[in-house]
Amino acid sequence: MRKILLIWDVKSKGSPATFFYRALSGYDYPTKSGKSHSNGILDEIPDDVWEFINRSTLLIEEEYAKMVEEIFKEFNRHLNWYRFEVEI
Repeated sequence: MRKILLIWDVKSKGSPATFFYRALSGYDYPTKSGKSHSNGILDEIPDDVWEFINRSTLLIEEEYAKMVEEIFKEFNRHLNWYRFEVEI
């Protein structure tokens, strides 16, 4: 099956970087009843179809890559990112 390797570098610091990572991976926040989680796009995709190689490299099955790439396009002015097709 074909996979996509997404590599990125966040050019902006502060809020733009935070918003990007929240949109990608979601975030935890405290509530009165404990900890809660706000979903990012990776929470909506099965865990077995993607893998972080490191903090700024994601390997994902091709059919799900388009969903993640929409987040990259949304934050395009704050990122340098590249898409590579990988055959495994």
